Amino acid sequence: MTGGRLSVRATTTLAATAVVAVILAGAGAALVLLVRQELVAGVDAMAQDRALDIAVLQDGLVTTPGVRPVPYSGSLVQVLDDQGHVIAASEGLKIGPMSRPVDEPHVRTRTLPVTPGRQYRVLAMPAGTSNHPRTVVVAQSLRAANRAVSDTARMVAAVFPAVLVLTGLVTWLSVGRALAPVEEIRRKAATIGAGDLSQRVPLPPARDELYRLADTMNSMLARIQAATERRRHFVSDASHELRTPLANMQAMLEVAVARDEPDLWQETAAALHTEQSRMARLVDDLLLLARLDGRAPRTEREVDLDDVVHDEAQWLRRTTDLQVEVEPLPALRVLGDPSQLARVLRNLTDNARRHARTTISLSLRRHGGSAVVTVRDDGGGIAPEDRERVFDRFARLDEARGRDQGGSGLGLAISREIARAHGGELLVADATGPGGAVLELRLPLLTEESEAASDDEHQASLS
Repeated sequence: MTGGRLSVRATTTLAATAVVAVILAGAGAALVLLVRQELVAGVDAMAQDRALDIAVLQDGLVTTPGVRPVPYSGSLVQVLDDQGHVIAASEGLKIGPMSRPVDEPHVRTRTLPVTPGRQYRVLAMPAGTSNHPRTVVVAQSLRAANRAVSDTARMVAAVFPAVLVLTGLVTWLSVGRALAPVEEIRRKAATIGAGDLSQRVPLPPARDELYRLADTMNSMLARIQAATERRRHFVSDASHELRTPLANMQAMLEVAVARDEPDLWQETAAALHTEQSRMARLVDDLLLLARLDGRAPRTEREVDLDDVVHDEAQWLRRTTDLQVEVEPLPALRVLGDPSQLARVLRNLTDNARRHARTTISLSLRRHGGSAVVTVRDDGGGIAPEDRERVFDRFARLDEARGRDQGGSGLGLAISREIARAHGGELLVADATGPGGAVLELRLPLLTEESEAASDDEHQASLS
């Protein structure tokens, strides 16, 4: 218990005990009332039988009423005339009328002077003839019934605390046993540190909610481990990539300083400028990857994907001697960041330009609910076993090519992250026809509802 609040185990035990206490109190009270009701009903039945016996006797008597002695234990009987006077009574009963004359049976509970403090059920029943009306009054003792009710109440009172204690104990032990896997998970999770993320929390034997919780935690730990290892490799690769141009720049400067020749300084300046540009591009790529990993917010608006492909084809024709083929472009729109989508296409065409022999082909088509941009080159292609590795960060399949020719190895990795951030995918497709690499960018198209709303807004802006 911390901060003045009860633990789950204590709270559950108290709640269960309180519920059982309320149920037991209600059940006990109902039991006592039911027992009393049944016993009083039995007493009333005995009093009615006694009254009927006396009433039958009175029907045949006119001037000499009497009370037949019968073995009814605890019964007191009186016979009243129509004025309420006692004209006959049980032997030894020396009290006034226990009731008044009645026209129909009437029963109530009262005490009598003959036995102070003892309760009786007093039944008054009309008897006699119309000329000589009489009332038979029978008082039946409630002593036995009250004793039985008291015994029942004492039994309930004795059982009540025992049941509550047993309920609390069973609940405490059951909840403790149910929460034992949680404690094991907590202890194991407390030992897992950033230095070793390969450990996992134990899975409970029962496939219940706690099992799913532990399985979810293990899945989370696996993702954290994968992300940590990926970040560690990324930092290591980034350090290596940044160290290389720095070492080149330092070596060029040391040579220029040692020789101190004006022409060499000119060459060094040009080389330093090239290395600085390459490093700037690398740093920009690293920052972009960091933003994509952190799910940084991006601008979202409708993008005419056919315009993006057309602009990239025009840029390729201006900057390369390769033949650029573009299939007819359908008007397709997606939701996303125009600058990021343009960067994806630029990375794909840069990759194609480095490997193409003579031709680069661009196309755009609709496939179900997706827009598919295809960039194809007629180079050596990508082996099936390397189709996923090309998207690894700093991946270079052609280890023999130069760095300036091959780039930093981040272009395709950045492109795939941007595609996934837009709800799409970037993959290497199977080549058809001539050999070469075929990369496909798949992006979800705008829904018809979004397009209709966009058209309405456009029409409203025009009006």
